[in-house]
Parts: sequence; C-alpha cells; structure tokens
Amino acid sequence: MRSVPMAPDVAVELAKLEKREQFTGRDDFVFVNDDGGPLDGSAVRRRFVAAVKSTKLRPLRFHDLRHSFGTIAANASLSTRELQAWMGHADARTTARYTHYRERGDEAARLAKAFAPLPPAVEVVTVNA
Repeated sequence: MRSVPMAPDVAVELAKLEKREQFTGRDDFVFVNDDGGPLDGSAVRRRFVAAVKSTKLRPLRFHDLRHSFGTIAANASLSTRELQAWMGHADARTTARYTHYRERGDEAARLAKAFAPLPPAVEVVTVNA
C-alpha cells in the first residue's frame, strides 16, 4: 500500500460523497454500484471511452492517465524519488519512462551559461617569506 498526497480539489469532491444517502460507512467503497458493491470494471471502461469520445480527444487508454499524472507531476518540479514513491515503482528507470521531458523554464539561460567563455585563469603567485 502507498500513500499519495490528495490535491485540495479532489478532497472537496470526495467530501461531497459523505452527503449521499447511503454507503457512507467506514467499510463502504468510495465509488459504488447501485447495491453498494464495487463498480464493474467494464462499466467504468465504457464510461471512460464515452467521456473521451465526447471531448473529441484522440483515443486514449485508461492507463494513459497514469502517464499524464507522471508527466504533469514531473513538470511541476517534483523530485524523481518522490514521484517514484507515489507511482509505486521499485526502479527509478520505470518512473523515468512516465516522466518524459521535464521542462524547467530556464533552459535557455542554462544553455547560454554552458557555452559562455570561461573567465581568464588567475595566476597564483606564492611568496617565500
């Protein structure tokens, strides 16, 4: 089991579920079917596909959301180690596949610094006393 911080907007939406009329017990599922049981995976998939089609996005797999999370979190300048823990990866190389390119915003300045001429060498003179 792993713990992932909850964004405040998500907490607000989940808190609304406490106000539903049933299935609010400690051991109840968060997202339930009509009988309070777990949602059927194929039903969730159908709803996801319908939602993607309604947005006119390119076809996406549900798993693509995991890649999006990794990429967006990496671009928010989170450490790779922190992201690795949140995604549950044993190997940082696996996390690297999800993070893609991490834009920092200061790329031009860092590149200019890398190619800037070196300052002239300072000659050190020792005086024997």
